[in-house]
Amino acid sequence: MKDLTKAEEQIMQIVWEHDKMFIKDIVDQMPEPKPAYNTVGTFLKILENKGFVNREKVGNTFSYSATVKKKAYTKNFMNGFLSNYFEGSAEKLFSFMMQEKKLSPEQVEDLMKKLKDNE
Repeated sequence: MKDLTKAEEQIMQIVWEHDKMFIKDIVDQMPEPKPAYNTVGTFLKILENKGFVNREKVGNTFSYSATVKKKAYTKNFMNGFLSNYFEGSAEKLFSFMMQEKKLSPEQVEDLMKKLKDNE
């Protein structure tokens, strides 16, 4: 699976939230300053070429839908992230998050409980 740029991922986050969308609807969902209609259209062509979206002709325009599930992309992204930054170790990521104080003791306790429940 290919990686997404930040702009492509921003568009995919919107597409993943809906079944089918038109370019205008995607632009409307984007934060200010909104990109141009043509810019979003160009990114959607790239996403189609990468296999992330499918387009369907509806009248004189196209609707777009995701062909890659968000969960599948997230799994692929996280595996690459762990591999590239933490030698493939979730334990090293967890340790990093604790050292950077990104996890409170309560959150760590909650995660430990979830881990035990999944055994």
